[in-house]
This record gives sequence, structure tokens and C-alpha cells, in this order.
Amino acid sequence: MIFVGTDNLAERLASAPLRQYKAVLNEAGIVVFPVSSQHSAVKADGISYEDNYQGNALAAIFDGAKFEIRWHRDFSAARVKLIFSELLKHPQTATFKKHSLTYQGRTI
Repeated sequence: MIFVGTDNLAERLASAPLRQYKAVLNEAGIVVFPVSSQHSAVKADGISYEDNYQGNALAAIFDGAKFEIRWHRDFSAARVKLIFSELLKHPQTATFKKHSLTYQGRTI
């Protein structure tokens, strides 16, 4: 699984407003980056968010105490929940356990 930008993530989230970070993710892993970048501009091997649902990854933003994932027509809520649960098994993303997960505006 790929983890990019997750080094010291807990410290960065504790010291900066959560709206300072975005992410793209799928079964291959997660890439965390500053809000100054667009989701479609950030890529990793096997992880590519593209406008109009053309990519194979989800777009997310840290919003307050939640991890908000934008709707993607190729990802069911069950699939998103599975991806997130797999991410939570790794120490690089342990800080996500403190945040609720929302998809399509609903907590899952």
C-alpha cells in the first residue's frame, strides 16, 4: 500500500487547521497534500483522481473533525468504507481514527 504525505501526519493535523489538507485515495493507498494543490494534480503509482469521474481514486478533504470523501460514481459506500478500514490498519494513518468518515455527506 502506498502512503505519500502521511509522515508526521498526526503532528501536522494537530498544529494546523484541518482544512489545510486534502487527499486522494483508493485501494492502492493514499496521498495527503496541502489545499493549495488540486486533487487532479496529485498522482502516485495507481492513484489518480481526475475530473468527471475519469480517475481511479477518490478526492477527500479534512473538514473539522471529519474526513470528507467526495462522491465518485465508481465507488459505493461499502467500497469506500472497506478502503478506509484497510487504511486504518497502518500506523501511517492511525490519526484518521480520531476523525469521522463521511461519504456523500453521510457518516459511514
